[in-house]
Amino acid sequence: MSNSKSESFLFFAAGVLVTLVASKLVERKREEKKHAGASVEGEDLSLFYGDIQKLTKITDSQRFLPSEFYGTMVRTCIVVCCDICLVRRNRTTKKRECLLVKRSSDPAKGLWWWPGGRVLKGETFFAAARRKAIQETGIDDVKCIQCLGVWNTVFPTSSWDTETEKGTQTVNSVVLVEITTESGDAPVKLDNQSEQYKWISLDPDQAIQNGEDKYVWKPLQRLKASNPTYYHS
Repeated sequence: MSNSKSESFLFFAAGVLVTLVASKLVERKREEKKHAGASVEGEDLSLFYGDIQKLTKITDSQRFLPSEFYGTMVRTCIVVCCDICLVRRNRTTKKRECLLVKRSSDPAKGLWWWPGGRVLKGETFFAAARRKAIQETGIDDVKCIQCLGVWNTVFPTSSWDTETEKGTQTVNSVVLVEITTESGDAPVKLDNQSEQYKWISLDPDQAIQNGEDKYVWKPLQRLKASNPTYYHS
């Protein structure tokens, strides 16, 4: 009788354990699905309809827009941008970390933000990401990994506001970009769009705890969902 009770208890305990494990797995899958959306590695989401070489040719007139025209565009149109989650491996801790810059102008003035900016006509997201890495951080030895997602950001002010028209709206792809091992300790050289920089953990939970902007930790959640061990490796 005693053995029978012991066996029943063991079966019951095993059932409870299996239920708890299954519940945790379901919860984890639900959380991963909630933050899913990153592209596969190597995919920059470009679709070309025609000759790729011709479609990606960028002229000086596309690079350098007249100031008055650009101001009108910022105030009245949606601007497509590419921001970068620039990752290095910390030489001391051996862990990966990403770069944030403190913006010196509107929109998002004073916020810790991703480096980035306008996508030129003819650019892929990866091409724009490489260009912005050079222009805004001075680091050119980089590798584009994947698009973490696309966000629609709406701001009440911009650097091109007038008395009657204020604010801007941008649609931004956030691209995961790695600095090569050789360039991991390269000094960051900011342009006039930023006034400070810092390196932070890739852990989205830590970013939330530290009060980082939602535009910072949401892409990090996507990264964690697509590759949970990335920031530990």
